[in-house]
This record gives sequence, structure tokens and C-alpha cells, in this order.
Amino acid sequence: MAKYTLYRRDDLSGNVVADDSKYIVGDDGIRRNELEHFTKKAGYTVNKDEAEGLAEAYANASTSSSSKSDTTVDGKTTTRTQVYTLLPWLQKYAGADANALVDAYVKGYNESGGSAEFALAEMRFGKDSGEAYKRVFANIVDPDTGALKMTESEYISGLEKVLTTLTEYNLNGYASAKGKSVWATLVGNNTSAESYTNRVKLVHDRVINRMDEELKTSIINQYNEYFTQVTGTPVSIGNESILAIAIDPNINEDVLAGRLNASEIGAVYTGVTGDALDLGSVQRLTGVGVTTQSAERQFATASATAKALARMQRRQRRDVTLGKAMGVLEAQLFGDELISGQIKSIGAQALSSSSVQVGAAKTQTGGVIGLTEI
Repeated sequence: MAKYTLYRRDDLSGNVVADDSKYIVGDDGIRRNELEHFTKKAGYTVNKDEAEGLAEAYANASTSSSSKSDTTVDGKTTTRTQVYTLLPWLQKYAGADANALVDAYVKGYNESGGSAEFALAEMRFGKDSGEAYKRVFANIVDPDTGALKMTESEYISGLEKVLTTLTEYNLNGYASAKGKSVWATLVGNNTSAESYTNRVKLVHDRVINRMDEELKTSIINQYNEYFTQVTGTPVSIGNESILAIAIDPNINEDVLAGRLNASEIGAVYTGVTGDALDLGSVQRLTGVGVTTQSAERQFATASATAKALARMQRRQRRDVTLGKAMGVLEAQLFGDELISGQIKSIGAQALSSSSVQVGAAKTQTGGVIGLTEI
């Protein structure tokens, strides 16, 4: 367990520190320790010399031409690939809007003969990218003056701090579901990420930490009972979510919509299995009674079963179709006949020591009825 000071081409301050004993659930639903998250998903490095080298390369790139681009009047151009190389975090954070932003930057840069200022203006306010920019960097523009409240890299750094704060207090699901909107609201209210971190810590230390377990359980039980009745579907949030309730005045709306409950269960699934679940699958699980309290045990059991079935499929020379925990849950909780049939067939073949290699010439499937191959 150690802490690491991190650097990036556009952030050489050393203010970002990663703790490899703490974990973050990224936008892709994968749970990683802070060091892995910042280095793999946010473009940071522990090597300051490397970051400084990239910064120098960026400076040089802004004054040199690319052999893969059409040359402008004075030879200064760039490409989408070059921009992504220099800003590796942009694709992750911008998602589906990333290409629109980068293409606008490239257009502005090339048409201006290599002006970074013009390129940024085109990306921020151009007719083809303006709306995408507002979605990615929500509230970064002051509505009264039209000026930026911070740079884009500062915006992303602030978001990372908010997500890190939430995951440090075991609010992984909440961070995944609402982290971006929380930061956008803070930016809109001119509140720094540091102030938010201090506020969360204050509420945790002075309110949540001073509650005895009986009171916490009572609050959670009443909350779950009330919203289960209101929504007509099971709502089950854990003790950690008391903090989310305390710091987010709008969280009732999220509970009513089932988003918080679903995101917590989705985070548990990812933590146990390493895979991500879409919202529809999570809502189906909650609909049949899976709760945050029971989820970890159920998912661990399903994951172990899925891995065992995958091993048997490989030994029987079958395509591996049952390696995911959700497939087992489909059979166990929803009675999926096709998956249940596959599981029974694999089990029967394992008992009879059958394999596709010695199966009947007609089918070569290794399917078994009793102890007789078909």
C-alpha cells in the first residue's frame, strides 16, 4: 500500500496523488485502484520526466506539420490522431462527443494556420461542436460573461477529485451514477472540488460517524420501507447511503426512480465479477428481490458457478457461452429455459465423461439424454 504523486502533460503540478489501496469505479463500470485508474484511464504517469517530455512534444507539435494532413498556407497542421495522443483522457470523458470536439479543434487549428487559441475557440463555440462542448464540460462557461471559469484540464481534474472523494467513502454506485452531475452543479455554483471534499468529510465525521448502528439501521429500514411502498418495487440501500442522503438534497428523486438502488447493485456486481451490467439488467435483478445486502453473496456464487461451467465447456470442446455470472443468474432467478438447458446438458455430459470429440457422428454436439449421446 503506497501513495504516488502523478503528472500529466497538461498537469505538471504534482497535486494529484493516487493511493493504490483505494478504489474507483470508472465510467466503464470497472473497479480499479486509484493508481491504475489515473494512469490507465486519465493519462497520468508517476514519471515527471515523461510528462514533461510529452508537454514539450505538444509544444513542438503546435509548430510543426503532419505528413498525414493537408498542409495549410504556412505549413502548420494537426490531425485527430495527434490530438488524441496528446490528450489521452479526452476520449474517455467526452464519450460519444469526443470526435466532434477533436474534429472542431483540428478544423480551427488547420484553418488558422496553427493557432491553438483559434482551435480552442472553434472547439468551444463552433456550430458543429458547441452543444457537445456544453454536454462534456457542463457549466464551465460563465453565463453572465461568456468566459471560461477554468480550463478543460482543470475541469477534468476537479471531476476526478469529486469521484475520488465519493469512492473513499464507499459511495461507488453513487459516484458512478451521479458523479458528473454533482461536479457540474458545483461548477455552476462556483464551488471547488476541495470545498466539496471538506463538506463530505464534515458530514461524515460530525453526523454519520456519531450515529450508533441501531439508529443507522432504523433510518435505512424506514427509508427502504417508505420508498418500496411509493415505487411499488423493492428499494434497498445500505448504511453507506446514509451519507449520500445527507449530502444530496435531491437524492429522494433518484431513489424514487430506482437509479441509486440500481447503481449500488451494479457497483457490487462489477466489484465481485469484474464485469459491468447495463441499467436494464440491474433493474431486472432488483425486480426479483436482489438487494444491496444480498447481492455480493449471490453474485460471488453465480460468478464461481459460471467459471466452473466455462471450464467444463472448454473441456467438452464447446463454445464458451456460460462464462459470465449474469448468465447463471438468468437461469437461477428468471428461469431462462435455454440457459438452464445448456447448464443441464453440460452437467450431464461431465457426469458421463462425454465430449464432442467422441460424440455421435450425426450431431457432434456432445448433448446427452441420460447417458446416451445424441
